[in-house]
Amino acid sequence: MPNVICFLLSYLLLLVMELIRGKFPVGSVGVVLTRLLIVSATIAVFTHSLYLLDRLFLALANEESPLYLSWHDWGTLSSWMLAAAYYTMLLRRPNNRIGIFVIPLLILLVGGTFLLPSDIGIRNSSASGWRLAHGVGMTLGTMLISLGMAMAIMYFIQSSWLRSTKPRRFKLQLPSLEYLESFGRKCLLGSAASIGFGMVSGVIMNIVKDGQVEWLDRGILFSGGLFLWLIAASITQWQFSQRGRGQSTAAMNIISFVVVVAALALVLSTPHGSNTAPEVKPISSQSETIEKDFR
Repeated sequence: MPNVICFLLSYLLLLVMELIRGKFPVGSVGVVLTRLLIVSATIAVFTHSLYLLDRLFLALANEESPLYLSWHDWGTLSSWMLAAAYYTMLLRRPNNRIGIFVIPLLILLVGGTFLLPSDIGIRNSSASGWRLAHGVGMTLGTMLISLGMAMAIMYFIQSSWLRSTKPRRFKLQLPSLEYLESFGRKCLLGSAASIGFGMVSGVIMNIVKDGQVEWLDRGILFSGGLFLWLIAASITQWQFSQRGRGQSTAAMNIISFVVVVAALALVLSTPHGSNTAPEVKPISSQSETIEKDFR
């Protein structure tokens, strides 16, 4: 079964192939390189999928914590979603060099996933289904905001090239400004909706598990602040787009990406983002301890 290093190297190879392909924008060599790139991307995503399925089966087979996924697993799922999005765009727009901007984010995400602990060690919970929904919502939101930032970077580069009268040193074929702006808005709005779904699922999860919600928990506060920011950013971005301010629209995607990364880092630093839950002693064991203390 493949491991993280296996498909991380595959994505590094894809990035090299994308860079080489940029030197042959037209002609038979460019066509051959594009076909090789599609084959290599298929193998990379397939390998990534096998590893993800292996982790999912491992989580389902865990009798103590069914349906529980570690931060490592969520990172694997998030990077797989981004890889699937890149692969879809590669098939639909093979001549565009979108991969040069998406694959570096994918490599960073996979590299971060490799550093996260992969152990599954949390107690069983009746809220495991809501925990899964909470994780999927937050993961999808992270993937969309990353993809939106890649679109924003391409927007700025394409806009700069169109305004410049100097000949381009690098001839990269990028999507139109209208496509990049529209895609970026959808990514930001989709991220807000996904993280909002994750927030609601998390609230229900805590109610089912503990019968209450610790609203002042730092992890919940950071997540709630992130959701409010994405809502405000989506509204602001829509207003910019109505006024024809494409660069301001793209800038909101980049700012939102920075905010999401900072919020996730803060959540990971709190007990809310811990990979394990504290063990609770049975009542009988606690009684025996109290009796020993009195003796």
